[in-house]
Formats: sequence, structure tokens, C-alpha cells
Amino acid sequence: MTAERPPVWSTVGESLLRAIQQRWPLLAGFAIVGATAGGITAVLLPSYYRSGAAFQAESATPPPISGALAGLASQIGGLQLSSQSNAQLFGDLITTDAVLRRVSAAAFSWKGGTASLVSIYRFDDDAPGWREYNTVRKLRKAIAVDVSIRTGVVRFSVEARTPQLAQALAETTLAVLNQANIDLRQARAAAERQFTATRAAQARLGLDSVERALAVFYQRNRMIGSSPGLQLEEARLRRAVDMAQQVYVQLRMQEEQAALQEVRNTPAVSVIDPPLVPVKRARPNRRLAVALGLLIGVTLALVRLLLLRPNP
Repeated sequence: MTAERPPVWSTVGESLLRAIQQRWPLLAGFAIVGATAGGITAVLLPSYYRSGAAFQAESATPPPISGALAGLASQIGGLQLSSQSNAQLFGDLITTDAVLRRVSAAAFSWKGGTASLVSIYRFDDDAPGWREYNTVRKLRKAIAVDVSIRTGVVRFSVEARTPQLAQALAETTLAVLNQANIDLRQARAAAERQFTATRAAQARLGLDSVERALAVFYQRNRMIGSSPGLQLEEARLRRAVDMAQQVYVQLRMQEEQAALQEVRNTPAVSVIDPPLVPVKRARPNRRLAVALGLLIGVTLALVRLLLLRPNP
């Protein structure tokens, strides 16, 4: 009988182990060179820092709507007459052009003076339209956003070449975000005020109409108590007047609330963690670079030993 041959992987493993024992200086040399190359690469690469903030988004609860106004809202498509902001809205608003264009237009301390992000990102030589486009795109890539729907807390961070610039970018982004939301809230309130003012004027005309109908009914019918039919007609007209009054009063209240929102400029966010100057670089991670270089060096050494091993 022929002797059973050992598996190929077992033979290769034993051969590789013998090669390592015989040529361990080669393995050590590749590992040292790889680790050194990773460390040098990490030192030569530019350092980047991250600064960020955490805030809680404004949450406005709509005022209670009476039955009459609720019926009216259902007839016009369920329109909410008060605005309501949430965490996801703020999280998405941070990376919009409306915010990033304002941030890119701001001036920051840079190399002993002040400069815009166009100069800091070295897009001065680009065409006018491309300058802003490239600056906003690079700034968007430098921003990381995390939104907690459960708590309503939004966290974001901005990456920059220096710790001071990272903090300044985070502070400017937070201020611009707040102002952009105030502008959005005021524009929405202006539209709501215009809508409710129109509806309130229409409701006032309807109220005048039913009140005149009730007045004419009383003028024509002096003896209401002796006629069940007249009593039913009076009750119907009174219900129409009450309903019209309720709708008109509610719409006027909504108009006043929208008018207040239109001029409201209070902060839209509550800052939990303000931006700070980072003390630790975000990248490159030098320890990770050395470890990766070491791993690559060992891998190359093992491949080299496999190629040099004698054929069985």
C-alpha cells in the first residue's frame, strides 16, 4: 500500500516555519522597515484636528385646536398653523448650502491674519463659480453629524488643519445654523400669518352673514315660544353663529401667534457642549500607521520566505 501523503497546507506550513527559524533576521528586517516607513509616512502627512458641539433642537408644541378649527383644518388639508422644529431637521440643515455658503464666506484667523475658507483651502486660482462650489464641497466633507431622535440632541464636528481653525469653524457653523433656522422660522411664520389673516377675514364675513340672518329672524318672528318650528330654526341659526364665532376667534389667535413668530429672533438651539480647542489630532493616527507598516512588512517577509523555500 502507498503511504498517505500529508495535506499540502501542512507541508507548506512546516516549510514556512523552518524558513522563519532559519531566516528570522529577514523577517525582523522587513518588520522594522515596514514599521519605520509607516511612522515616517504618518509624520510627513499633514495633521488634522476636529472640534464640535452638541445642542438640543428647539421643539415647539402646537397650541390646542378647538373642534371647529380642527374641522376647518381637515377641510384645507390638515394644515398646521404653528411650526415645529425637530432634531433631524437641524441635523440636515447643517450640511445644506444655505449654511455652508455662509460659513465659507466668513473670515477666520489664519497664519497671523484673517482669511476666508476659499484662501485657506487654496481655491483662490479657481474660477469665481468654482471657488464657492469647491469650498462648500470640501467643507461638507469635513463635517460629521450625528442625530439622536430619541433625545433630540444633535452632535457635529468639523475637521481643520489647526486646532484653532477647527474650533472657529465649529463656532461659526453653530452660529450660522441658528441664524439660518431663525430666518426659516420667520419666513414660515410670515406665510402662516398671511394665510390665517386671509382665512380670518373670510371667517369674519361669514360671521357677519349668520349674525344678520339671526337678526332678521328675530325681527320677523316675535312669538317664537309658541311655535316648535320657529324654535328649531332659532336653534339652527344660533349654532351657526356660535360656530362662526369660534372659527373666527381661533383664526385671529393663530394670526397673532404667527405675527409674534415672524418677529421672534430668540436662539433656536440650546447648546449642551460648546466647541473647544482640540488637544489631540484626529488624523493621521501615528500608532495605527506604525502598526499597519509593521503588518505589511511581516506580510511581505512571509511572501518572500514562501518564494525562497525549496521545492519538496
